Amino acid sequence: MKIVIKALTAAAAAALCTGSATAACWSDAAYEAAQVRELDTMLMVQALRCRKTNADFVEDYNRFVVASRPALLKANATLKSHFAAEFGERGALNAYDNYMTTVANRYGAGTGDLGCDDVAALVEMALVAKGSPVALSELADMVQMTPTVQGDRCVGGGAPITIAARR
Repeated sequence: MKIVIKALTAAAAAALCTGSATAACWSDAAYEAAQVRELDTMLMVQALRCRKTNADFVEDYNRFVVASRPALLKANATLKSHFAAEFGERGALNAYDNYMTTVANRYGAGTGDLGCDDVAALVEMALVAKGSPVALSELADMVQMTPTVQGDRCVGGGAPITIAARR
């Protein structure tokens, strides 16, 4: 009987570990949403930082937000769904808020090699996307938005990616 109980306990523990790993992995949709939100947040923070320079593009950024509102809301919803799957409904909002605060703080000190004129050009490119979720995702990918995400990326049916060592 003890052997059966131990086997059932081990099976239950394995199932719990598998479930949490799957919930914590980032689907392509969630990762792309994180890229789009990172792009938007970077543009917003830089618009505020650059408004006292010759590259003041706050009005262009605001036009981008209005044109892209549905795509940005969709990205937010996708991220919130990801965090709900990982932390449950109660913890999802806190996880989302913490994540977005971290993203904004990362750009508070600037964007590395990108100056205000460079970011102004990115806002123009974002305006050309005309609010298309696909175009915004492609732009975020093109400018190499690489969100800092906790957990693995998912593959196929939601299993985390496992990368074999190369020799």
